[in-house]
Amino acid sequence: MSPTPARLFALILLAPSELFGQGGAQQTLMPMAEVVRRAVDRDPGVRAREAERQAARSEIDRTRAERLPKLYLTTNAGAGQEPNDLADVLLTGLTPVAVTDPLTRSRLADLSASRPYVIPGARLENILFDGGRTGAAIRSARLAADKAAVDEGATRDAEAYAAASNFLNLAYDQAFGRYLEEYEGVAELTAAAVRDQAAAGRATDSEALAAEAKLQAAKTALEDNRDDLRVSSDLLRQQAGLLGETAFDTRPLESRLVTTQSPPSPLLNQEGGRPFSAEKNADLQIAGLDTRLQEEAVQTARGRRLPSVNLVGEYGFAFSNLLFTFRPGYNVGVQATFPLFTSHELEQGVKTELYRADAARLRQEKVAASLRQEDFKTSAQERKLARDSQAAQSQLTQAEENYRVARLKYDQGAGSASNLTEGAEQLLNSRRQYLDLARSSLLLHWTRLRMQGELLGELEGVPPK
Repeated sequence: MSPTPARLFALILLAPSELFGQGGAQQTLMPMAEVVRRAVDRDPGVRAREAERQAARSEIDRTRAERLPKLYLTTNAGAGQEPNDLADVLLTGLTPVAVTDPLTRSRLADLSASRPYVIPGARLENILFDGGRTGAAIRSARLAADKAAVDEGATRDAEAYAAASNFLNLAYDQAFGRYLEEYEGVAELTAAAVRDQAAAGRATDSEALAAEAKLQAAKTALEDNRDDLRVSSDLLRQQAGLLGETAFDTRPLESRLVTTQSPPSPLLNQEGGRPFSAEKNADLQIAGLDTRLQEEAVQTARGRRLPSVNLVGEYGFAFSNLLFTFRPGYNVGVQATFPLFTSHELEQGVKTELYRADAARLRQEKVAASLRQEDFKTSAQERKLARDSQAAQSQLTQAEENYRVARLKYDQGAGSASNLTEGAEQLLNSRRQYLDLARSSLLLHWTRLRMQGELLGELEGVPPK
């Protein structure tokens, strides 16, 4: 038994072949994995998430530095008056010896006069205890960096899904275009035959016009398909940043779309397949990290109710009004601050953060419940697509057989052109139905992988861990 047209087409796609451009030069075809990688690497959204992740990593280093000593150079400049008690006593004559010399009295008065000043110095600070607030800030920075990494991975998966979907549409249009070309050939053959029959009086003019209308419809559908091919190719080139003459290797995807030997895509919920796992789901990971971040916010609010102890050291120069000179000085000590009474502000802050922590945990539970619901829906869709694909496979096999018989009868002169056209239309519709189901099944498979956080690795050929 000779192979059916669809199976023969699948074998041709799977066979090694070389495509040549103008002048006999070999043309390199871009595979889907490379297109996806290029699209992901150049996407502005992915690069923005990467920058945010780097900023979050830098924030970890900043929060760690809060525990280290800090040295500041200080300078006080201004103008003011500092009373000098000794000069005032001498000027008022309360001492046994009265100061009567005008020059001396003038200098004593200058000791308490207002004058500009500049006082340079240095200050050393170091946190000894702050109720765990710095530790909570460091842990929060680490969690924020993890969240930024998850956001980046989710954005990469989204861009990979968009690129792969466009690539799949291109493969779909390529496969369906070949079916349309075959159908156009049959429509042209039957239209010419009916025209000859009408000229010989064996067919009516209405039959000839109907055959011509089907031929024009076939030509229009083929042109629409070629336009779709151009649009899909341009979208992929723009998405991946490729040159205008770049061609794509859609043969592996086409073979998965047109083959009728097995279901068009692996269904993960079937017996023997990997079950759904939400451990790597971006939404669930982000919800969990938000919950942990809010728990750290609770610790920070509680830490504000505890005393803080800092080591403080100062060194500087002070102006001596008595000697008219700058004299060095320093002090080293421990500064303790205890929130004795804050009008319940700190207690209310703790209560607020506790409410927010409860809300974060509830949102995490909501995300987990939504994922379970999506898993149920996806599993039901997969089962439905599997059943529809089996039914479409049977219809396609029957349509192929009907067309083969109609073509054989027509070639032997025992069949009519209308029967051949009807068989070709039935075959085209069955092929389109099977292609639609195959594309939907593959997209659903990618959607499930995206929910599991494994889509990018699948598209790039990296086995899951």
